[in-house]
Amino acid sequence: MRKLLIIPILTLITACNCQKKVSDKTSEIKKDEIVTNSTCPSDGKCTIEVIKNKSLEVKSDEFGSNYYNLTDNMNTSVVLYRYDRNVEEGLQDASYKEEIIFEINNNEKQLSLSDRDLQKTKMIFGRICFCRGQTGYYKVQSGKLFLENQKENIILDLNFKITEVPQVINSFNYTISK
Repeated sequence: MRKLLIIPILTLITACNCQKKVSDKTSEIKKDEIVTNSTCPSDGKCTIEVIKNKSLEVKSDEFGSNYYNLTDNMNTSVVLYRYDRNVEEGLQDASYKEEIIFEINNNEKQLSLSDRDLQKTKMIFGRICFCRGQTGYYKVQSGKLFLENQKENIILDLNFKITEVPQVINSFNYTISK
């Protein structure tokens, strides 16, 4: 009987040790302080992240659908803004997420782009949901981006419009302290 108890106890101890190692690694990541002047819809959560020293590669698959990869690049960083709608627990296929992703030059002090020039940042909008025919990533061709890269802050102000699919998020304004 005692031998049977040893197996679950050893499994539990091993599982605890694995989890501890994972949490130690994540605690080393330093988060930037973020101040927002934007409002997130009350039915969800909005986050913004600057992924330093990465480049955005926008690709298309054999069906013409866009997707992206991040690659190492010491000269650029990627801004990822995400809106996640709250979902009732237990509901399947009810998740809804929107993303706006673009690349910035680490050395650029100020940037002001509009409409088709937004593609200089490789800006894409993603709508991820169980919405047949209305999900995927789309190049942003309409809008205005203002970015100021100061010594201690990055100021971002973006307004944009997508014509291919409905969207919830169409603007944000953030100051990110480095």
